[in-house]
Amino acid sequence: MKKYLKYVSLMGICAILSPIMSSCNSSQDTEDVVYVKVLNAGDYVYLNDPENGYNEKDLTEQYVDWINEPENKAKYFGEDFNKRVEIIYDTYDTNETMYNELKTGKSSYDLVCTSDYMIQRLAKAEMIQKIDMTSVENYKTYGSDFLIGENGKLNTTLIDPEDSSLGTLNDFTIGYMRGTLGLMFNPEFKRINGRESEDVINDFCAPDGWNTLWEKSQYYANCASIKDSMRDTYAMGLVHTFSDEFEELYNAYDGNYSDEYNKKVSEIFNRHDDETIDKVQASLIDLKNYIYGFEVDTGKSDIVTGKVGINLCWSGDAVYSMDTAEENGTTLYFALPEYCCNIWFDGFCMPSAVTGDHKSGANSFLDFLSLPATAANNMDYVGYTPFIGGSDVFDIVTEWYDCRYDEDGNLDESVESYPYDLSYFFRNDTTDTSDYIVHVDPEQINRQMRAQYPMVSDLPHLAIMQDFGAQQNDKIVSMWENVKVNPLPIWVTIIVITAFVLIVGFLGSYKLINKAKIKKRKRIREE
Repeated sequence: MKKYLKYVSLMGICAILSPIMSSCNSSQDTEDVVYVKVLNAGDYVYLNDPENGYNEKDLTEQYVDWINEPENKAKYFGEDFNKRVEIIYDTYDTNETMYNELKTGKSSYDLVCTSDYMIQRLAKAEMIQKIDMTSVENYKTYGSDFLIGENGKLNTTLIDPEDSSLGTLNDFTIGYMRGTLGLMFNPEFKRINGRESEDVINDFCAPDGWNTLWEKSQYYANCASIKDSMRDTYAMGLVHTFSDEFEELYNAYDGNYSDEYNKKVSEIFNRHDDETIDKVQASLIDLKNYIYGFEVDTGKSDIVTGKVGINLCWSGDAVYSMDTAEENGTTLYFALPEYCCNIWFDGFCMPSAVTGDHKSGANSFLDFLSLPATAANNMDYVGYTPFIGGSDVFDIVTEWYDCRYDEDGNLDESVESYPYDLSYFFRNDTTDTSDYIVHVDPEQINRQMRAQYPMVSDLPHLAIMQDFGAQQNDKIVSMWENVKVNPLPIWVTIIVITAFVLIVGFLGSYKLINKAKIKKRKRIREE
């Protein structure tokens, strides 16, 4: 099985793809057909690709076949509904493009897939409606409690932290894919200076691993590429900027990391006041002295080819790179430093104007995506981890990572393995949580498995980055521009200013001397 062959993070897709935002307004329902109109990012859904082992129909075609079965059509549209259901599926380039299209009314859709912070923005602008959870039974049944349960990540993240009456992310979205932001690295990279492989692993996997590129630059200068992504790089800079606070909090709870601890971690992680922005800007400008450069989407291949040895990356990219590097005999690692890490997600939301048959169609598409078999196919093709925790998904995880089974499926319990507990995620269609232990190679604690499914010990340290708000978002955009324009180092600035002063002084002196000579010549002529 070739997993992670093709997928693009919704947060970075604009740099690779050139999808055209097409309007659905010209597509009208007929007397016989209702069109469910869906907007998503490109390569973010299962597609038929026989050359790479994906032999089933495109997921959108699978949905059309499924929803037009009489029992399914009656379930979502009612017994008297006698039309055929079809789908119009479009893609977009960036979250901001999508937001502007919806805001101006140039395009209309029944469902839009977007990122966590953008869902907050859409909800605050009253551009999307709350999801009727009674109409998405599969999602309620199989969605992971860690994400959508009473104390799940989406259910404890407010749309507006200053106004709880607006509800939570769980009210406005059906979760689709999720992941983390971490540091991928090659401990044997040629440009790492005077550091053994074991030391490199310990540096980045330590609780304060985010600080490594700053504080141990003598080993890692010019080895790392950083995401050319404002929010992601801001997150890295912020954790470093407030490292002392994170460390104090981490030590104060001393392993007893409760929900209260996570709230405090999330509060620090979501600071975006003016003073914080200035401090993060200074940290990132400083970081530029030690890195190879910024990248949009080349990092996952650059680290495989040996162009860089460290990369700030999303978990799905990390798995792709680790898989690809293995084929070339290189072992890469993925670190989630415990002081604080970003967990992000993409989800489908429903625009406010969607009603009637279109709302029924939207709910049916969401419920189809939530079938464990559908989620498993999507996970295999797209490469990111779905919200769905059913047994079909777990079977794939076991097939990929349980090292006790050989290629023929034979069990060998004598193989050295680590019992990786996934019961926090997979506990929806069974009461026996022991079923959700995967026995992995011990190296997987810091490799593919951890990238896809963080360890139980990671969970209290994971925080969602919320929408900055319009005013502060503009300030962070300016901050990012200041970081990117490559301000000159202080010593260069001093030299430039000194040279400027000397030149001005010379020109001024020259002008005065020349003026005096002219006066003298004039006086001589007059005499």
